[in-house]
Amino acid sequence: MRVKKISALALVAAAAGLSLTACGSSDGTSAAADTSASTSSNSSASNSATTDGKPSTSGSGSGAGSKLSSETQTQTTKTDSVCKTDNLAFTAASSGIKNEIVVNMKNNGANTCSMHGFAGVQLIGPDGLGDTGPDAARTDTKGSTTTIASGEETQFLLHYIPDTSGHGKTYTRLSVTPPNETVSEVVNLNGVSITVSPDSGNSPDVFVDPVGYHTGSGK
Repeated sequence: MRVKKISALALVAAAAGLSLTACGSSDGTSAAADTSASTSSNSSASNSATTDGKPSTSGSGSGAGSKLSSETQTQTTKTDSVCKTDNLAFTAASSGIKNEIVVNMKNNGANTCSMHGFAGVQLIGPDGLGDTGPDAARTDTKGSTTTIASGEETQFLLHYIPDTSGHGKTYTRLSVTPPNETVSEVVNLNGVSITVSPDSGNSPDVFVDPVGYHTGSGK
């Protein structure tokens, strides 16, 4: 009977030990799970913040870059736009050299514009557009792009060989078409007249230099 009693106590103690072990295992697993969940949550929040931050920064930078690129392109377009006849004021006078006329073109537009090459020039008589003479031929002078700020001007020179036969035709105006334009402007010679042979054949008597004789701060 004593042996049985001791055995029973041992069984009770063993059962109690197993119960405590099971409880301890359950608590440890639960704590580990909580710690893992917390770490996972913090990591997720950190990754989320990092992920959220990157698109925001990238998007903002891209937007700013696109805006800057657009503004730069707009400014470049304005600067490099071809000068339009409607935005130019024309005057002509003797250059001070014999048989040479200087034609001035002032930029009255709001923006800077540019020209490159030769203007088209046709002589006009005193009777108007129906009284036209020869077109000016181009010289072999090389031109460069001329940039004209608002309020500034550029010029080109017109050369002619005067008639000596006594049968020449006199012209008092010019029809001027700026480079890369299709619209012309009639320009008075302001008291200066050009008298050339009415029929110069293959040897033109009127020549034009490229645009670029420039006045102002632009280059």
